[in-house]
Amino acid sequence: FGSSFAFSSQKLARFANYPGSIMQAPVQQTLWMSTEATTDVDIELPPRQHAEMMSDPQHEASNVSYSKHESAPLKGDKLFSKLLCWNCGIGDPLGNVICGSHDFCFCIECQDDCGLGGKEKCLKCLNSCELFYPEARCGCFCKLFFLKCGMVNPLDKPFLVCCEKEIA
Repeated sequence: FGSSFAFSSQKLARFANYPGSIMQAPVQQTLWMSTEATTDVDIELPPRQHAEMMSDPQHEASNVSYSKHESAPLKGDKLFSKLLCWNCGIGDPLGNVICGSHDFCFCIECQDDCGLGGKEKCLKCLNSCELFYPEARCGCFCKLFFLKCGMVNPLDKPFLVCCEKEIA
């Protein structure tokens, strides 16, 4: 019994040293790399970067209701007056815009012109409308001959103007 056990343990020791043996501890295998290039280094990944969808929102009323269109009343117009959100003035009865309007609200802007803006000061009429990404911007302006009227943000200063004289 003792000799057969010694013989079996020699066979087992030889089998354990065989390279493809099941008894051997697992070895890390690398493809297309030399064994000198592999090192056991524990590398941590950087923390996950969170994508910021938008900056900190600012909640306020629209403060952009200004228009450069010729139908919009401006402070330089004759008898320019304003009461909170309504303004008006007297402009040139003829010109590039005799009758027209300019309207914009958040994501849409429309413009209508009829005036002497054509070739050699001939009558020209235009109409356009476009959509865009929403902006905090609203206003509505119109002109009929010399009278210009507009609706603007009531928070825009000045709040009260009468015949070009600022009151509040």
